Amino acid sequence: MKKYLFFTLTICFSIGIILSELLIPATNLRIIFFLLIILLFISLLKNNNRQNIIAFLGISMILGYYIHQNYNRHSRIDFESVSKIHLLKVVYSSNSTEKYTNYVVKDIETNEQILLHIKSQQQTLYPNDEIIIFGEKREIQQLLNPYQFDYKRFLNRKRIYSQIFTDEIISIHKEGNGVRNWVAKSKVKIRKELTEQGYSLESRAIISSMLLGDRTELSQELNQSYVATGVVHILSISGLHVMMIYMILQFVLQPLLKLKQGRKIRIIISLIFIWIFAFYVELEPPVFRSALMITIYYISELLNRPKNIFHTLSLSAFIILVFQPNYLFDVGFQLSFSAVFFIVWLNPIFEHYWKVKNSFLKKIKIMIETSLSAQLGTLPISVLYFNQLSGLFLFGNLVLIPASFLMICGGIISILLIIFDLNIPIYTWLFNHFIYYSNQYIYWLASFKFIAKDVYISLFTAILIGVILYASKPLFLKKSKLALFVCLISLFLIQVERFYQINQLNHSNELIVFNQYKNSIIGIRNQRSLAILSENPLDEKTYNFTIKLYKIHERIKDVSFYSYDSDFKHQHFIKHPNSIETKSFKLLLNEEDSTLPFYVLIHQSKLYPFENNNKLKRVIADASNYPSIVTELEETSDSVLWKTSQQGYFSIKF
Repeated sequence: MKKYLFFTLTICFSIGIILSELLIPATNLRIIFFLLIILLFISLLKNNNRQNIIAFLGISMILGYYIHQNYNRHSRIDFESVSKIHLLKVVYSSNSTEKYTNYVVKDIETNEQILLHIKSQQQTLYPNDEIIIFGEKREIQQLLNPYQFDYKRFLNRKRIYSQIFTDEIISIHKEGNGVRNWVAKSKVKIRKELTEQGYSLESRAIISSMLLGDRTELSQELNQSYVATGVVHILSISGLHVMMIYMILQFVLQPLLKLKQGRKIRIIISLIFIWIFAFYVELEPPVFRSALMITIYYISELLNRPKNIFHTLSLSAFIILVFQPNYLFDVGFQLSFSAVFFIVWLNPIFEHYWKVKNSFLKKIKIMIETSLSAQLGTLPISVLYFNQLSGLFLFGNLVLIPASFLMICGGIISILLIIFDLNIPIYTWLFNHFIYYSNQYIYWLASFKFIAKDVYISLFTAILIGVILYASKPLFLKKSKLALFVCLISLFLIQVERFYQINQLNHSNELIVFNQYKNSIIGIRNQRSLAILSENPLDEKTYNFTIKLYKIHERIKDVSFYSYDSDFKHQHFIKHPNSIETKSFKLLLNEEDSTLPFYVLIHQSKLYPFENNNKLKRVIADASNYPSIVTELEETSDSVLWKTSQQGYFSIKF
């Protein structure tokens, strides 16, 4: 326990955050908190180490709960009473779309963070710029289709609870000061200079992504190829890049070793530059984690303290979560810490069973071990969130990790040339060709399509896979019977859950009205088969964002497509010209009599002259209707009206 005390404390702190996220009432926790403090006080008097540890772990969990609660505390927003004229200060730019340029801004009066969407923007905004805009403050839209990315929860965890859409900016006051302002302007200038010096689009995208934290210039094709080969982490600023930059700094500052305290000076200067870089890229979770770990590790070295990578990892996670508890739910944070933890945890297994004496082969071996350990450690998280797994990661990492080191070195040189106003065409030509052939390798590797897509695992299964990976070390190194038992039980529970889920699906049916702008889409699931009825033909984008995730999570095997006009019979339902009939209910698409309990679907702005009777269960207005039609429906049938554009999809189990 003492050996992994920091690790255990961090786990307990994280459990407290999770309990807070689940909104477990805090009343009983207050009582437990005071009891733990009393236990700690008594145990300290009696010098009882076991009770000390229990009390510390309990207090850590409770602190995690209250810190998360306090961090996410905010006042309710009355959207109806808010003025439409807003005085705002720009905080930072957000991911933009084809239609809108997005910024996170702060209301100067209330200090509230808001997501601002500006249509047809004429001028670039920078942090600390003050603007006046006209627009209606709205609540962030909730999840509208099943299993979609919960954008509202994502923004809420960033403490953003409202958004404003506007066509224009009334007034802009350029502040021109502040660190964030300077950083944003410097990034724009660097990208502009890279273009003027003849760097290709792919070269600019790589430099911007790896050193500036900006992925806007990355093409979708290139990004998908990196994803398919399992090396997408190369494109995003991560701990790997921070470590590479630290190594570069150590090499550049090597002449300092000739001084009396040269080693200490070199470490201190390197750490200062690492934190400058971390702040420059907006303290992204992987960068923050890596900078903290490197700092803690080398400060321990400077102080001649024993270094323990688990303590370093745990302490850095604890510090981050104290100041940013919502990072616990950030995918980047989870992937970053899982990768580092399992690299350290699993590498001894490879070292024990795979010994190499040749120095060159040993370097290759270390790279393979690290890649395998990181991939295994992040596997449950990757499949849980992204529903896919690449079998090409090893071939991608063996080439791209060394190549990425050269990319970072080359990118730093490119930026330094810009800073000193130097243009070396031969260097630009060499860098462009190096990036070109590196990407060509990725395109070639991705062409093998050795990737498992549409893979679904539950959170429970992901946790059990993590348990198996954790137990594998004592199993392989110590031949632990307990570890073997844990692995077998975990595998058994995974299979039990899988059979339970499939059994549930094989004995259930569902009718679902999806939310899709300017279209009407109905899905009818019969066990593990899905029939899709749509007013208009489905394009690939609509299918991917509306239907695909439902298909994956419901383990659908077969999908068939029909038009609204089609008329057919199925084992569990009948499609009439104007309705869908099951044994227990009817969904009316147009005016039709029904002796069964019925639902009415208003679509394509076609009003149904329904009467309120005891058989009418619900009136559903999908996103194909004009807003005026929905408003009219609200006035006549508010008590039974379901609006998919606001409330999300509508589902009926039968």
